[in-house]
Amino acid sequence: MTFTLDLHVAERDVTLHLEVAAGETVAVLGPNGAGKSTLLGVIAGLVRPDSGRAELNGTVLFDLPATGDRRSVWRPPHQRSVSLLAQDALLFPHLSVLENVAFGPRGAGVPASQARETATGWLREVDAEGLAGRRPAELSGGQAQRIAVARALASDPGLLLLDEPLAALDIAVAPAVRRMLRRVLADRSAVIVTHDVLDAYTLADRVVIIENGRIVDEGTPAEVFDRPRSAFAAGLAGLNLITGTRRGNTLVADAFTSIGIDGGLHGSGIDAAEGAPLSLAVRPAAVSVSADRPTDPTLINVRAELIDLEPRGDFVRVRSLLLSADVSPKQAAELDPAVGSPVWFSFPSTAATVFPSVRSTRLSS
Repeated sequence: MTFTLDLHVAERDVTLHLEVAAGETVAVLGPNGAGKSTLLGVIAGLVRPDSGRAELNGTVLFDLPATGDRRSVWRPPHQRSVSLLAQDALLFPHLSVLENVAFGPRGAGVPASQARETATGWLREVDAEGLAGRRPAELSGGQAQRIAVARALASDPGLLLLDEPLAALDIAVAPAVRRMLRRVLADRSAVIVTHDVLDAYTLADRVVIIENGRIVDEGTPAEVFDRPRSAFAAGLAGLNLITGTRRGNTLVADAFTSIGIDGGLHGSGIDAAEGAPLSLAVRPAAVSVSADRPTDPTLINVRAELIDLEPRGDFVRVRSLLLSADVSPKQAAELDPAVGSPVWFSFPSTAATVFPSVRSTRLSS
């Protein structure tokens, strides 16, 4: 194992356990205030937790016991072999591109000629060798971010941290930079904080979901987004998520709604034991809404209050607290008088998947 971390920050109520294997890229996602920035800050040495321990390639980055039974260890940021790449490139404006990238090796005592050779190699790796003589003010946003990646990697960090590296880029530039990141992150240990599910699918070997200072789900991108265990992950994946427990042939949802699970629903949750926690996922596009209960026996019907109609281009998102549906503008206009009243949300049993709510992966508490 390349990197292991346990941390507790009392003031922010953040308690996390994270492991990153050799050559593994882990994407960390979660709502604002979940603890993602705290996680990166602690790893980089910019935030000191109340207690915890981190080790990178056999070197203890910090060891802060909760009690005074042993001596504390705290390595400063420049002694951690960790590079942090922020949203903004933060290049030194008075240095050329080549000098910016060579800065890390030079700071580590590498001779100037060797540092420039290393910098040139990384500029070539990020397709920016032709920019070596420019100053940061002469670069576009995408070019600056490429240089920032090269600078972060030139110091050969044991762990690379990326804090939403594509967030500040123009939508037309981001795909090329994402492809570059996928190439340079191959076989490199990295943690990337992002709000973009495409980043997770494209760049990450494993996904970690943080909510309220705790890890609530983790697994491969497909595991997390195809069968989400949290409302946040379900929202990123564009899925409705209903959680509850099995009671006979029904899923008794946490919102006190019973949904039949023996009408053709498929998934590993069908064979779950009585009382087992289950989740049901269905895409909003598969859900219809009507004032009267449908008579089609193949449909799963859920009665819920219609709380909102949200235009989304050529369709309208119809929301309740339990389910959302995507309908045509014509249908939305017909439903508008029902806002604030209970309606029927329906979907074919074959469109939904039931699965266990607890993944086998160990989650931190």
